[in-house]
Amino acid sequence: MKKILTLLLIVGLSLLPQPGSARITDRIVATVGNKIITSWSLQQAISVEHQPDAFKALPPAEQNRIKRKKLNKLIDDLLITVKAGSMGISVGKDSVDATIARVLKQNQMTEETLKQALAKQGLSFTAYRHKIASDLLRAKFVSKVVKANIIITNQEILDYAKAHNLFSSEESVTLAQIFIPNNSANAVNGAKNKIWKEIRKKLDNEENFYAVASEFSEGPAAPKGGRLGTFKKGSLLKEIEAVAYKLPLGEPSDVIKTALGYHMIMVSNRTGANEENSLTPKTEAKIKEKLYNEKLKQALKKLSQDLRREYPVKIML
Repeated sequence: MKKILTLLLIVGLSLLPQPGSARITDRIVATVGNKIITSWSLQQAISVEHQPDAFKALPPAEQNRIKRKKLNKLIDDLLITVKAGSMGISVGKDSVDATIARVLKQNQMTEETLKQALAKQGLSFTAYRHKIASDLLRAKFVSKVVKANIIITNQEILDYAKAHNLFSSEESVTLAQIFIPNNSANAVNGAKNKIWKEIRKKLDNEENFYAVASEFSEGPAAPKGGRLGTFKKGSLLKEIEAVAYKLPLGEPSDVIKTALGYHMIMVSNRTGANEENSLTPKTEAKIKEKLYNEKLKQALKKLSQDLRREYPVKIML
């Protein structure tokens, strides 16, 4: 049951009023504007990760470190909630219902078993709904105010790769294709079939290659915009490989005849011997994710500092 509750209860739970908990001696440990955080709230936030008996067995200095860390998280969450409200950012009842339904499905629970699990933590279902609404509100605020302003440039990716020696020396190409098989009616007259004239016209009008591939390609990759993936040198059909390593990036090729049919390819990335500062798509994606997470962490830290200047915070712990 503890494992289930860890999935259900996200830090921030404790900002909610707790019906039936009046018997618990409580006190205010922090204020954010005119909002309060109580000792019961802090205790609940700690219990999500630490069993009460295990927490009490920790040295006093470690207990205080954990308390301070959890309290700062509760303060940051409440600051975001207050700021979101002031900006008119809200979450509707339908969103809360959908989230709870997803939690029930993922954990193979009914609403009744969820209520029972919450009760063992001293929570009512109403309080849990408030908690979900609060989490969704904070996520929506961060998405609109923070994440929307994070940009990772190609130069930043290249600089990181250079600093960490991540450029690839292995020759490979990442490509997409528009493919007409030999048994297709559109293969009659080969490269002179009218379909290729129509395709070329669309591409000359700067229509997206992937969109055109989705429309015209008769290969299995058509639903993915003709994207085939990344291939090491020597793993492609020789007719296609001969073109792929010479074709300018982002430019569609002429029609290529192979034993399978007719192809038009577009190379989006190339690594290897004659390519300066080349990265495999996988490495580039990892770098971008790392840089994004670093920027997000910095942005959230700055957000916390800015909100603490905007709204008075008092800690009485």
